[in-house]
Amino acid sequence: MELDPRLIQKAIHLKNSDFFSGLSIEILIEIAKLCQEINLIKGDILFNQGDIADGLYFILDGSVDVVIGGNPVNTMSSGEVLGEIALIDSGTRSATIRASSSTSILKISPDLFDEILEDFSDVAKQTMTTLVKIIRTIRKRMND
Repeated sequence: MELDPRLIQKAIHLKNSDFFSGLSIEILIEIAKLCQEINLIKGDILFNQGDIADGLYFILDGSVDVVIGGNPVNTMSSGEVLGEIALIDSGTRSATIRASSSTSILKISPDLFDEILEDFSDVAKQTMTTLVKIIRTIRKRMND
């Protein structure tokens, strides 16, 4: 059975990100099959500050502004991940995410992520490693 080239492309994008880099391309193809793709145009809101967290988002193409208290504080682009913590804790969003260009995003819901963890043990280890890196980065910023 031949794979859809777009699916392979999604898996390669995932592989090139820090969050998913430690996973095999085969696992990433399976993950890409299960993700919801969201397409935004400039100005569209992916989610608002204070919304209940509902999953992890991976930017395939394009860019988004991170807005806190109405002020843009960062721009994120292709290959970056938003909402990693939502996979563990479904608290509220700490920022609004607004498309700053036409943007394609993959969404992994917490339920889907749980299924992925059950099927692919490598994902759990990679996720823990990535979350530890995030925590260390935050600690470093706080101490600087």
